[in-house]
Amino acid sequence: MKKKAAIALLAVLTAGICVQAQKVNVVSVSQERDTHNFYTLMKEAFPLAFKDPAAPRFIFFDDNKNFLFGIGGYVQMNAAYDFNGLPDYNSFITSQITPNGEQSGASYGMTLEQSTLFFKLLGNTRAGRLVSYIEMQFEGPDNTPKLQQAFVQFKGLTVGKAWSTFGDMTSVPSTIDQEGPGSAIEVRQPMIRYTVPFSARFQASLALEYAEPSYTTGNHAKSIRQKIPDIPLNIRYTLKNNGHLQAAAILRNISYGNAVTDKDKIRTGWGVTGSGNIPLNKNNRFMFQGVYGQGIAHYIQDISVLGYDLIPGNHTEGKLIAPTVWGVFGAIQHNWNPRLYSSLIYSYTRMQTRKTLTATDYKYAQYAAANLLWMFTEFGTTGIEYEYGRRTNFDSRYGNGNRINIMVQYRF
Repeated sequence: MKKKAAIALLAVLTAGICVQAQKVNVVSVSQERDTHNFYTLMKEAFPLAFKDPAAPRFIFFDDNKNFLFGIGGYVQMNAAYDFNGLPDYNSFITSQITPNGEQSGASYGMTLEQSTLFFKLLGNTRAGRLVSYIEMQFEGPDNTPKLQQAFVQFKGLTVGKAWSTFGDMTSVPSTIDQEGPGSAIEVRQPMIRYTVPFSARFQASLALEYAEPSYTTGNHAKSIRQKIPDIPLNIRYTLKNNGHLQAAAILRNISYGNAVTDKDKIRTGWGVTGSGNIPLNKNNRFMFQGVYGQGIAHYIQDISVLGYDLIPGNHTEGKLIAPTVWGVFGAIQHNWNPRLYSSLIYSYTRMQTRKTLTATDYKYAQYAAANLLWMFTEFGTTGIEYEYGRRTNFDSRYGNGNRINIMVQYRF
């Protein structure tokens, strides 16, 4: 009897749940057939870098269409022929170029590590619109997933891991190579960011970001955990012709240990950037970025892991200084037709302060690239790219790098 009563109670509860639950629908969306306006809603939820996936291919939604949940990504195969033996086929990193006469020689490689999977939720709550996003690439050991971005946005607040507020990914040109211009600011890191729109064209963002500095300690200093987050600020102006200009600044207080005095120290770093993406006419865009500062090497693509956030000064009492670094890039993107486009790119990155660095350490590097990308379907892109790099050390020795990339990508 008790068993029958339990079954009856379970049936009543299940029926109640079924009455309250809403039907979940699924639809395949595209830019060309955006019947529910889902593609546009998903793509406009937050600004996308060219490396970020666009709107999801498959979207789940409730009957009221208050919540949209998308699953998407792409499979990408890169084939590279390297004339000078750079080690990473995903990224053409000019700081890894060795001097002429010490290079390992030509090689080729194929990789699918840039393939991406992402999940995106767009919801209209009673308090306002909420966006949640998770993205991963297969760059971990043995092609295991590696988290790239994971954040929630609500009423101007972004909490999670995303592109740094100090950078401007919408000004970075399209490249097959994952590294791109050596002087670009392309770093994703945990943050709390608040964005305020002042008008239809002006907005500002202020953030607290977690960054692990890379510094050269010498014999009398040591690495320690950080005590103060980085504080970046940017101001963005949207142009009438769908372009933009952006200015940004950052304040860093980098902690390190003085092994002589056995005390923790803080060295202040700072930086400024100017960037933009400007339509010149119907088929051409100009993209640019300039960055200058002290103790900000972590944010500059080519030198982010060289230990240049802090370096020993002329004295050896365990004191570290924040060296001056700067860089600039410019690019022209030309649309041959709606599905065929090219980018022509030049970048320069320089370590201005030497102090106790050795003669064989990196001083500056140049990068140039040209590509041709073809969208053979709405969901498929292929292309070819040539890259050139030149690294010069403080002793004036230099090395050149050359690479040809071929890519096939299919989005879902």
